[in-house]
Amino acid sequence: MEKSENLQFMDNILSARQRIQITALGLFILCVSWIVFGVISISPVKQEWTNSDYLHWVSKPSLSFTLTYINATLLTIIDIILFYFLYSYLNVFNKILAQLGLIFIPIYGVLNIVCYSIQIATVPSIAKIALESGNIDFAIQLVQAKNDTLIGYLNGLAYTILGIPSILYGYLLVKQRIRVSGLFLITSAIFDFIGIAGYLIGNKTLAIGMILGGVAFTIALICIVVEFKKLKK
Repeated sequence: MEKSENLQFMDNILSARQRIQITALGLFILCVSWIVFGVISISPVKQEWTNSDYLHWVSKPSLSFTLTYINATLLTIIDIILFYFLYSYLNVFNKILAQLGLIFIPIYGVLNIVCYSIQIATVPSIAKIALESGNIDFAIQLVQAKNDTLIGYLNGLAYTILGIPSILYGYLLVKQRIRVSGLFLITSAIFDFIGIAGYLIGNKTLAIGMILGGVAFTIALICIVVEFKKLKK
C-alpha cells in the first residue's frame, strides 16, 4: 500500500513538472510577442506628447496596438496558471510559503487583466468621447501606455504584487535545486520593487526597473523549461 502511494506521489510530481514546463514555454512565446507588438505599437509616441496627443493616438488604435493588449491580457491569464502550477508543485515541499504566495496571485491577475483588457476597446471609445467633449482629465487616467496615469500605476502595482510570490517561489525553487530559475524569479521581483518605487517618486532611472524585471522574468521562463526538463532524468 505504501509503495503504491509513493508511486502515485511521484506521478503527481512528474505531471506537475510537465504542466509547468509547457505553461512556461507558452508564456515565454507570449512575452516575446508582447515585446514585438509593444515596440511596434508604441513607436509613434513622442516624449513631448501632451495628454490630448495620447488620447488622439489611443482613440484610433492600430492593429499592433490592439494585438498588444489582446496578447497582454492572454499573457496575464497564462501567468496566473503558471504560478498556480508552481504553487501545486511547491506546496508538497513547503505548504506555508507556497500558500502564502498563492494569496497574491489573484490580486495580481485581477489588476492586470483590468489594466490590459480595457485598452482593447473601452479606452479607445472613452478617448473619442473625451476628445469630442473636451473633458480629458478622466480619460487620460485610463491610458496604460502613459506610465504616470492611474492605470499605469495600477499596472506597475500588479507586477509588484506578483513580486511577492516570485520571491517566495523563487526561494523554494532554489531549495529544490532549481537554482537558476529561482534566482531569476527573485531578481525579477527585486527589479519590479525598484521600478514601482521609481514611478512613485518620479525617478525615471529607477523606473527602468520595471523593464528589467520583465526581462529577468522572461529569462526565468526559459530557465524553468530547461531545469524542469533536467529533473526528469
